[in-house]
Amino acid sequence: MMTSPHTCPQCGTELPADAPDGVCPTCLVQQGFDSHTAAANLASGTTGLASGPGFVAPSPDELSGRFPQFDIIELVGQGGMGAVYKARQPTLDRVVALKILPPEVGHDPAFAERFKREARALAMLSHPSIVTVYDSGETDGLYYFAMEFVDGTNLRQTIVQGGLTPPEALAIVPQICDALQAAHDEGVVHRDIKPENVLIDKRGRVKITDFGLAKLLGTDTDDTAIGKPFTLTDTRQVMGTAHYMAPEQIQSSSGVDHRADIYSLGVVFYEMLTGELPIGRFEPPSSKVRIDVRLDDVVLRSLASAPDRRYQHASDVKTEVETILNDDPEHRPPVPNTPNLRPSARDRLKAPAVGLVVASAVDVVATLGILLFSLRISAVASDALTIRTLIFNAVGVASLTHGIVLALGAAKMFRLRSYPIAVGASVVAILPFGPGAAISLPFGIWALIVLLTGETRAAFAAGSGRDIS
Repeated sequence: MMTSPHTCPQCGTELPADAPDGVCPTCLVQQGFDSHTAAANLASGTTGLASGPGFVAPSPDELSGRFPQFDIIELVGQGGMGAVYKARQPTLDRVVALKILPPEVGHDPAFAERFKREARALAMLSHPSIVTVYDSGETDGLYYFAMEFVDGTNLRQTIVQGGLTPPEALAIVPQICDALQAAHDEGVVHRDIKPENVLIDKRGRVKITDFGLAKLLGTDTDDTAIGKPFTLTDTRQVMGTAHYMAPEQIQSSSGVDHRADIYSLGVVFYEMLTGELPIGRFEPPSSKVRIDVRLDDVVLRSLASAPDRRYQHASDVKTEVETILNDDPEHRPPVPNTPNLRPSARDRLKAPAVGLVVASAVDVVATLGILLFSLRISAVASDALTIRTLIFNAVGVASLTHGIVLALGAAKMFRLRSYPIAVGASVVAILPFGPGAAISLPFGIWALIVLLTGETRAAFAAGSGRDIS
């Protein structure tokens, strides 16, 4: 059921004209109460948070029989998307975070296929600032993820226990941006960026968790072909956290893309700097805390209501913040060294795409030479020469066509658009047409190898406007 822009997405009641965040005042008050209660529980170590209608997290002893491959140590916490346990995986001698989803999800016949597909997408994410998914599956009616265990706290706990100084907040933002950009490059959108999903280990390193789970468990899905999606919420509700959700995410899930994460990042950024949420008419951060006033523009642009007016890439936010910090030594945070990151799909396609462009240029130059030579011999009136001219013209046309196809395919690879055209051009590059074939052959094989990986297909899906998160 699609929510009207004039009704509250949480309860369906008619909205007053000045309703903040597109949510009715009653729901906003309740949301704020729930958030602060959750934060207090986290700060005190309490884990008894409601996860869904009737869901009670099993005790470690109850769960151990269902997961014999893990030694369940303790219940770490639970929330709207399930419960998390600290566990040990004896076969690999490592500690993991075992996240189980509410058992209600298994009631939907289409969920199993959707879970497998989304789990594969999440497992492809590999980045120092993203919690790694080791394994996933279903056992005894419970769907689960085995993930990297982060020994530390989440950002909500840090805020509740005393807040952050501006330098500390500014050290966290670039790491969040790195994680989001890596996920967006692979076609994965988080959809629920908030302090609870930003983990900080004991060395101060940021780890983002729960990528894609808001879509997996909520109403945000475009997969009508596999049946009606399961939802933990009422049909009038939108899965997510209202204060952190982009306007387009509150109104409708169909138009949501990676820029919704950038809006949520702006909310978290504002909250880290000021300790408050940007609700209604709010003051810029510099009016509440001593920071470079140029950071106001970064935060406010991230919070633009229209997606086209926001930053279009998380990496742009990082660049702006780091540029300002480099000019302002007083607030410059110590930035930890990070290892070289795995190249994105676009980076892996650059070299073969350049090779196809070079082969295309050879084809075009060769075609011009062939046509000029054909014109010279066509002046001689001879049947044999006429046949030879036709042959030269045919070769020239084939060479020119070969070059055009290669150039078109390379352009699609650079832009991560039109996956079938990119694959087709790579196949043509392998075929022995045109003088450039000697060059295009190895690059065509190289391009095909990269194009047929799951990461690249997901990146093309995101670049073409399809969200597979």
